This record gives sequence, C-alpha cells and structure tokens, in this order.
Amino acid sequence: MDNDIALDENVARFILAKSYFRPSNKTVKHNAFMPHKGSGTTSIFRIINLADIEIYEIGRNFVANPRGKPLLGRADIGVSQIIKQNLSVEPDPTPHPRHANICGWTEDPSKNKMIAIELAAEAQLHLVDNSG
Repeated sequence: MDNDIALDENVARFILAKSYFRPSNKTVKHNAFMPHKGSGTTSIFRIINLADIEIYEIGRNFVANPRGKPLLGRADIGVSQIIKQNLSVEPDPTPHPRHANICGWTEDPSKNKMIAIELAAEAQLHLVDNSG
C-alpha cells in the first residue's frame, strides 16, 4: 500500500458498537470518530480500490474478531473532510497494510467532540447485512 494518502481517497471507520450510529435515519454518531483515550488517535482503514466484501473482511479479521465483537458496519469518510478539520491521516500498517490513524486531535475533549460531530455529519453509514 502506497504511503501517500490522497485527498480524494475514502477511509472507513469500522463500527462495533450500536452507540456509534442511529439505525432510525442511518447516520453516524460523533462517538464513532472520537480519539482513543490512550493513543489520542482514531483508527481507520484505507478502502481505495476494494469491493465491499473485501472491506468487511478486513473489518472482521483485523478489528471485530480480535475484540470478540460483531462487525455492525462502517462509517466512510473522505480524507479531505478529515484534513478540513485540521487533522491528518497517517499510515500505520499494523495490524494491516491499509490501517491508518486520524491524528492531530486537541487536548480539549469538548473541542474534539465538536470536530467528531463534523466528521460524523460528513460520513456515510454502511451497515452489515446480518440477516442471512
């Protein structure tokens, strides 16, 4: 995977918790994008040139299964939307070559919440069809 992340590229934030989205109107909640308290980053995956089935395979094998949780879906967002919030997208090829992090969050939790609200508003929710 190329280390240069293009502005027109989309990335996915995998969703393992129902608190990360609203099923009623299929929108993403801000909690999905909040930075991890320990690392101060938000884990994402680059999904350029992948089919849905390949994206979900990465989500299951490298995010959901290691945590013992079901993969509920993903929130897709353009890198340009992340950059617009004065954040950066940094490649981090562990645990997968397509893994990256949203970096540059502030020390202020309320400011981060406002940024996460903006990101969630731009993100597109894709739920896993667990019916069959």
